[in-house]
Amino acid sequence: MDFFAGDPQIRRRALVADDDGDVCALLTLVLAPVCDVTAVHDAEAALRLLADGVLFDVIISDFMLPGISGLEFVQRVRRNQGSRTPILMISGHGQIVSDRARAAGADAFLDKPFTLSQLRATLSRLVQSGPVSNCA
Repeated sequence: MDFFAGDPQIRRRALVADDDGDVCALLTLVLAPVCDVTAVHDAEAALRLLADGVLFDVIISDFMLPGISGLEFVQRVRRNQGSRTPILMISGHGQIVSDRARAAGADAFLDKPFTLSQLRATLSRLVQSGPVSNCA
């Protein structure tokens, strides 16, 4: 199943946690045709949404977030959340972060800048196969 070619009657929900407003705006723009996007600028806001019971089909988190880091955010989601919502971690800090993202519980990793094609393929894989054991 392609994340971007799913049933138009079924709206997916994505949570984007990134302190860069431009990244949030870009991801919202790209995902809006197929997904309802909630963008927040720190892990605390994302954790509040999840604690309130808001359900998402995918979570996209930056590695570097103010306050609680992206790694700690992913660890808390995995520790506290009953379901295994797929998590994509993004970072401009290179592939070295990929291993740390996987260890924290992320299902996939993309290094910034990434292409729309990479984003599409990664999200489609996550939605199709559910959680995966190693980062892309």
